[in-house]
Amino acid sequence: MTAALAIRRLLRAAGMNPTDVYHRLSAWSLRAALKEQGLVELVDTLRGIEPNLREQYSRPVEEGEYQALRELKTRGMHAFQVQMLLKAIERVGGDGITVADIGDSSGTHSLYMRQLAPRGKVARVFSVNLDPVAVQKVRDRGLEAILSPAESLDPSADAVDLYASFETLEHFSDPLRFLHRLAAAGLAETMVFTVPYRRVSRFGGWELDIPESALAETLSPEDVHIFELSPRDWGRLVRLAGWRIVDQSIYWQYPQRAPARVTAPMWRALDFEGFLGVIMTRDLKVADRYTGW
Repeated sequence: MTAALAIRRLLRAAGMNPTDVYHRLSAWSLRAALKEQGLVELVDTLRGIEPNLREQYSRPVEEGEYQALRELKTRGMHAFQVQMLLKAIERVGGDGITVADIGDSSGTHSLYMRQLAPRGKVARVFSVNLDPVAVQKVRDRGLEAILSPAESLDPSADAVDLYASFETLEHFSDPLRFLHRLAAAGLAETMVFTVPYRRVSRFGGWELDIPESALAETLSPEDVHIFELSPRDWGRLVRLAGWRIVDQSIYWQYPQRAPARVTAPMWRALDFEGFLGVIMTRDLKVADRYTGW
């Protein structure tokens, strides 16, 4: 029996609705975590820039508590991503830089950068996505988007100063080779990415544990995580791919000190404890000595 199933059975035995309990505990935990990590003000700022996150989701979202919880989770994740993104932009230096947002599905981060990056720092932002619906959503907002699988993107085609990728690398079948292509052929010296945090690496694919008849109808590349790696293993992977980590942080979905820390086992069993953010610079010394390319 999985831990999640055991928890549900215990709650039902106590006369409680597991879904309601999960929603309330998650919201309590997230609010405490945002406060502890100093992200509440940034969340409010992002909400002012983009009040409605519905375009962020590829599929319709239920109303009520689930929608409110998903919005809160996404706001916290966005605040962390923007925090890392602004640090990366500052690291690139200079004015009028070009940012490629690889895997972007809505253009929301482009809007954030327009408002929050120092004046004159960012001249151009373009999104890259393999989903024509996502690309059209970005273009409908008057923003630039390229329809292409990220793995097929020609990194020498655009003079990019900063690569960004948020909750995307875990979906790639070969993130090592993808990152090496950017390092070897791209012009950007800096990249920032975030991925789900895992204490211990694992191969994903758990989304495939559904009836075979439902796979074609419900499954998309956006749904499937292939590699969910620990921070140490991500560090090894990017080193071999031609990059060197210069800054990294973890955004926790529960506080480390406040009472809501008791929700840690719940996040570990039912979701992700948090997200890893990495800023790295190109360093091909190790990659150039590897003959597997």
